[in-house]
Amino acid sequence: MIRIFSLRLLVFSLVGTLGTLAALGQGAQKAQQPPANTSIITQAQSLLDAGKIDSAIEILSVASRSKPNDAQFKHLLGLAYYRKGDYTHAVENVSAVVRVTQQNDRQYREEVQILGLSHYFLGHSREAVPYLEQLSQWSPGNTEIAYALGISYIQTRNPDRSRETFARIFNLPIASASAYLVNAQMLVRQQFEELAETELKRALELDPKLPQANFLLGEMAIYHANIDRGIELLQKEIAINPAFGMSYYRLGEAYTRQQKWNESIAPLQKSIWLNPYFSGPYIVLGKVYLKKGDLQNAENILRQAVRMDQNNFSAHHLLAQVLQQSGRNEDARREFDVAEKVRTSTDKEP
Repeated sequence: MIRIFSLRLLVFSLVGTLGTLAALGQGAQKAQQPPANTSIITQAQSLLDAGKIDSAIEILSVASRSKPNDAQFKHLLGLAYYRKGDYTHAVENVSAVVRVTQQNDRQYREEVQILGLSHYFLGHSREAVPYLEQLSQWSPGNTEIAYALGISYIQTRNPDRSRETFARIFNLPIASASAYLVNAQMLVRQQFEELAETELKRALELDPKLPQANFLLGEMAIYHANIDRGIELLQKEIAINPAFGMSYYRLGEAYTRQQKWNESIAPLQKSIWLNPYFSGPYIVLGKVYLKKGDLQNAENILRQAVRMDQNNFSAHHLLAQVLQQSGRNEDARREFDVAEKVRTSTDKEP
């Protein structure tokens, strides 16, 4: 979910980037001769400027069928499809003309932008990289473009280049332990955990007391069912970074996977005390109290979790179980119904 939400934010941000970067090429030389089919081009451009994208596509498509090799029609069609979010057709049209556009022309810069970002949104990382590299050179301070380039390097399994890119974004020395840590975080987000582990081990070689490196390694170990190793790494993280609430949360959760209910309580409580606004440890602690048969504490803490996160299926479902075991069957039934509604609505989310 995080990944999807981040991508949505990036899409909105990068669509706006297109016009900003194109402005960098305004000083480039333009062709002296007037364009062919001036009236159609002008009309289409006016429609695009007014946000009437479908109307622009309609007249450009008709014109392009009569002149299939007209570079200006193809360029504007690609731009229109890009603004519509139809990246496949954007690539199809712009790829046909970018090779013949003069590189000192503003139109060339716009075409590189369309191709780099369209390929990126389509998941064509290898195709996106050369165009994104050009964009990054033209606008080195644009962090959205740099982020897309860094992710594309990850997707093409090039962690050295992604580390360099993210180090620049976060103003870190490229060979520093912190640069390896940030790159590892991005690799984990993109589910390249094997590469992330290598980065984290190198980060700890450079700085054995680097915060969050052991935490990430511990999370990955637990995810791969190596619970004992995960607990060991989380304990190392807590020794280095004792005010980091997520370490206690993951440690408590790890103990519950071993059904060590008593051992899990203290780290979960510490996580709540350090970060009382995160529902995760409340839910896990509620489950622990339920397993121990402490129904009053379980109900209290799960009701707090529900207040904090009303759309959390686990919180509602666990609370329903607590109410059921307390003999309050009608309350339990209502809570099970709420849990089911939450689960169904969550499943429907794109």
